[in-house]
Amino acid sequence: MVAELYLVAESFANNTNFTTPEIESKTKSLANDFVYIKKYSETNRLFVHPDIYAINFLNGVSLSKLLHNPQIAKERLDRDVYGALQNIIDKSATTTHTSQEVIEVLLPEHNENLCHGLIAFNPVPTVQPELQIVYHLQGWFKFRRHFLGLYPKNENFYIDECIKYFPNLYFHERNRTTISAIFDDCPKKIIYHLTALNDKFKLIDKSGRNRTQVLEAFSITAELDETASLEGNAARKDDFTFTFLNHQKKEVKVCCEPHLKLCFNDTSNAYSNERRIYFHEGIERIQDGEIIEIVQDGKILIGHIGGHL
Repeated sequence: MVAELYLVAESFANNTNFTTPEIESKTKSLANDFVYIKKYSETNRLFVHPDIYAINFLNGVSLSKLLHNPQIAKERLDRDVYGALQNIIDKSATTTHTSQEVIEVLLPEHNENLCHGLIAFNPVPTVQPELQIVYHLQGWFKFRRHFLGLYPKNENFYIDECIKYFPNLYFHERNRTTISAIFDDCPKKIIYHLTALNDKFKLIDKSGRNRTQVLEAFSITAELDETASLEGNAARKDDFTFTFLNHQKKEVKVCCEPHLKLCFNDTSNAYSNERRIYFHEGIERIQDGEIIEIVQDGKILIGHIGGHL
């Protein structure tokens, strides 16, 4: 799916309500997402409407003056922020679609091949929240995950897209086939649980907690369907042990014992204990500055998405 993203006058319409540090922070977040937007440029296009140049971007100064007068920019913006802002605008295509056309015509139109989004520093009241990328409410990842849940297409496409939009997770190739068992009725639910793992798991305070307690704390924080848990039966270890590569490109077997329970599908409240995501918290062993072992860049390892093993 191609995403066409727009910067229009409304994108910065309420900048007068923000302090300089707030605008700098939002610009940095957009710049971080812009790295991914350019990395996956074949399916992400950023368009700028010329109206944005006249907008009061920062403390009464228009975007045009900031971009075209380095001295003014130097006095008001952090150098790195100025460079990032200039890079975003310079490397974006120009659109002739007016703000009204973008908001009223393009944004509501989406299908499995194309969607549209509005980039903004403050929510635009006339636009549905899921069609906006508002810093710091939601970023590009959340926007793309939303549409992946709506239009999952097929298993291979779905996993390919997950690899892009969950940078803290590593997906074992076997997921392309195992996901079939639950794919048709809960693509959104899978996205929800993967989002929890990607965005929240490594933020859980692990000090003084064993694995079970960490999973319990994570489940509460992430508001999961049911508390994540360990298998508990050592005799079944081989059932959820999978092969990954370490930093030396050598195969290592990793037991993906922790699992998430997707108790409900996307359309029904009927309980099921048969949908699971098995994972490992990540392996990154460094001692005295020396790498002992790192598996798949230290990411959370997704060993199995599918039925109960």
